Amino acid sequence: MELNEVKLTKQMSKVFGIAEHACKYDKSPCLTPEHLLFGCLDDGSYPIKEAIQKSGIDIDSLKDSCHPILESLPFGFCEPIKTPVCQSTKLVIDKAINYMRNYNQVFLNEGHVLKALIITGQTDRMLTPEQQNTFLSLGTVSRDMQLDLSGYSVQKQLYKNIRMVRHEDAERLILFIKDEFGTRWIETIKQALERNLPSIFIAEDRSGDIIGFAAYDIHQPGHFGPMGVAKHKRAEGIGESLLHLCLEGMIRKGYKRVIIDHAGPIEFYEKACNAKVIPTIE
Repeated sequence: MELNEVKLTKQMSKVFGIAEHACKYDKSPCLTPEHLLFGCLDDGSYPIKEAIQKSGIDIDSLKDSCHPILESLPFGFCEPIKTPVCQSTKLVIDKAINYMRNYNQVFLNEGHVLKALIITGQTDRMLTPEQQNTFLSLGTVSRDMQLDLSGYSVQKQLYKNIRMVRHEDAERLILFIKDEFGTRWIETIKQALERNLPSIFIAEDRSGDIIGFAAYDIHQPGHFGPMGVAKHKRAEGIGESLLHLCLEGMIRKGYKRVIIDHAGPIEFYEKACNAKVIPTIE
């Protein structure tokens, strides 16, 4: 899969823009992994900023100390990046796309790229092993998030064909989850379906097939998740609609604060409901 076939998060588009600017500033003939790293670290998401703070990195000093190694290998193009990219940069991008696909996601984000930069060894001469581990543990993984419901307002639903699950939906919901996401949520959802009124919404297409689901109060009271949308139906407002219906249900239960377990992609929840990443505790 090529980069021009992949959807980019808003932050990822910004990363590539910053990287291209750094490339031009260096008067480099091609965009290098160093430029990609600067793009990821410069004005990144909260997890990236937290990792920068905990690892003690000064971005300006890092930029001043780094001098990109220009390879003898031929340069190429990798749309939508306008600047030519060196071979190692292309390998990093390919690796990042593979991470995205392995996570069953459809948007490339800076976490995928940062992980690819570190795992492929491109950051070895710029970051210490401890700094790299900090970025891997804080900036490239799903994180718990929190949402203050006191200022939340009911949202217009982008997708209408959503309802609470019924007991007769149990078998096909379990099959949908297994087909789309594997077995990681199966036992949790099975146990929830045994309750009298499980807090699970399902989204259906015009044929009545399940194309998404979202749950709350499954793991423990006041917690949202899991949620999943069929891969071929993402970026159509279904996940956002499922999320907001769950939040409205939690408000009716009297919750003032919601925990989103293992949120990912983080940028989705930041944009959809202004959720915040829960800081790590020393």
